[in-house]
Amino acid sequence: MEERKEKVEKMRDEFEELKKKYRILKEAAKIFRVEDKDLPRVIERFKKELEEMKKTNQCS
Repeated sequence: MEERKEKVEKMRDEFEELKKKYRILKEAAKIFRVEDKDLPRVIERFKKELEEMKKTNQCS
């Protein structure tokens, strides 16, 4: 019985963590004004553009 309660508690904690991550994902997608499914691609493009800007600024 105790083991069962521990499993349920662990599942509840994992579910809460997933909900938290989902809220963060939705908020980040809102900031970038993209669909949440497109967020990884957009962030990668953003990082590449930042790197290119840094390279350009260092060469100047």
